[in-house]
Amino acid sequence: MKVSIVVPVYNVEPYIEDCLKSIAAQTYKGKLECIIVDDRTQDNSCAVIEHFIKEYKGTIEFKLLHHNVNRGLSAARNTGIDAATGEYIYFLDSDDEITPECIELLAEPLKKKKYDFVIGDYETIGSDKKFPPLILDEGEINTNKEVRNHYFCGRWYMMAWNKLCNLDYIHKEKLYFKEGLLNEDNLWSFQLACTAQSMFVTKKETYRYKVRETSIIDRKSVV
Repeated sequence: MKVSIVVPVYNVEPYIEDCLKSIAAQTYKGKLECIIVDDRTQDNSCAVIEHFIKEYKGTIEFKLLHHNVNRGLSAARNTGIDAATGEYIYFLDSDDEITPECIELLAEPLKKKKYDFVIGDYETIGSDKKFPPLILDEGEINTNKEVRNHYFCGRWYMMAWNKLCNLDYIHKEKLYFKEGLLNEDNLWSFQLACTAQSMFVTKKETYRYKVRETSIIDRKSVV
């Protein structure tokens, strides 16, 4: 199974290399592509990315795409959706990281069933503040009513990252991010909850959420 990882980039020069290294370290044995979307970054992020891709010797296909003008995080993710060629898609913020087993763990349940999405737990680094939890038991949920009710009760988090989503499902439901909207993750995850017919929960931490004052999205998605 091929997985597409989408990484939007805007002014993350100090962090992007560690993000890309975490992708390169994946233990997943299937096909992986990483679509990096430059949203007209104003720093040297692209130079760091280009050097990383040039030096990389593995099997992951890294692609660097460029916007002509700055359009925001939603547009960058949408560009990634349109460019993705995998069966499943995964969103990763460029100042965060994923664990080495991330894609392998999230893809494991898909060997038995093609869930609309698989969600993992996450580790928060750099803050003692409480962030939205994943408080569901590990396992599958197979009705939209359950998926939706668990979301409305706050049992799975609204951030778009760390969810491995079926790309055909994303296209069918037209689950694109609303451009120009504050807290765009909230609307996207609400739409995900309202349309997904199945999901699988893994309780293992697969994402490293790094809290900084200079995040690419000012961490508005968790407000």
